[in-house]
Amino acid sequence: MEKVFRVVVALLPVLLFLAALRLLDSYKLVSRSKVGASLAAGALAAGLCFGINTAIFHQFSAYQDQIARFGAPVVEELAKAAFWIFLIATARVAFMVDSAICGFGIGAGFALVENVFYLEVLDGRAFGTWLLRGFGTAVMHGGVAAIGALLSIYLSERRQWRGVRQFAPGLAAAMLLHSLFNQGVLSPSSSLVATVVGLPLVFLVVFYFSEQSLHSWLGGKLDQDIEMIAMIASGEFRQTPQGKYLMSLNDFLPPEVLGDMLTLLHLNLEISARAKGDLMLREAGLEVPPDPALEGHFKELRYLEKSIGPTGMLAVRPLLSQTPRDLWEMHHILR
Repeated sequence: MEKVFRVVVALLPVLLFLAALRLLDSYKLVSRSKVGASLAAGALAAGLCFGINTAIFHQFSAYQDQIARFGAPVVEELAKAAFWIFLIATARVAFMVDSAICGFGIGAGFALVENVFYLEVLDGRAFGTWLLRGFGTAVMHGGVAAIGALLSIYLSERRQWRGVRQFAPGLAAAMLLHSLFNQGVLSPSSSLVATVVGLPLVFLVVFYFSEQSLHSWLGGKLDQDIEMIAMIASGEFRQTPQGKYLMSLNDFLPPEVLGDMLTLLHLNLEISARAKGDLMLREAGLEVPPDPALEGHFKELRYLEKSIGPTGMLAVRPLLSQTPRDLWEMHHILR
């Protein structure tokens, strides 16, 4: 019975925390499959770090304490960051809410594997050890990864940073927080309280402002999409700056290619509006049934892109919004 209790305390808190984060997401941006992939990525990172850290400890056995405090956080956060950076860089994650959930999921997967290992290594230790590992260390692993991902999305949204400078600050923050935890700046009990109380407060504030921003973006962009669709249908689009730009290409491209460009723009706007509408329905707690017409729309998009050709696509791309959030819409509606 005592062993079962240790297992529950070591493994359950971080999973409950992850479930709570997902429940807080009123838009349900993160699917179960993405949460599962994040957990699996974290578990894989833990296995990789076990091999790397073991080799480093054996090679520099006289400096194990320093490595645990300063070196291990660098290795572990790099391994965990690989997946959340991939999700953000490929626009599979585009909002602070879903970045926090996926980042925490990666850290949770890492912590689960790590704590399973320690259940054997630290067998017989006092209950306080498992309380600290389950509520402290495990939640820390999820929290610092989530903070790193959150910061990267913030820099993308607010400052339009891309590439290395978008991800470097978040990764550095995760490493620093992890290292401070390992150094025992606070007592074990204080670290546990700071982690269990502090992180939920941080996430509540972030989720509130993130969802306010998301709600504002959805309303504004949906209105823009619908207005542009109406202008294309009525012919007023030709009088807009976008329409004048498209018409200026008449001297360089055949009329049929210009027609395909206009159709491509119209179809992109329709899909974008559909994705935003789905999110609003989800926020209201309604299930969104699959749209059988979507597959045909995406087939038509691919056909139009091929028909327009590489040169034409370069010319029309300024009219197709390609921000991370716009690219995310395509992933969202395709899943």
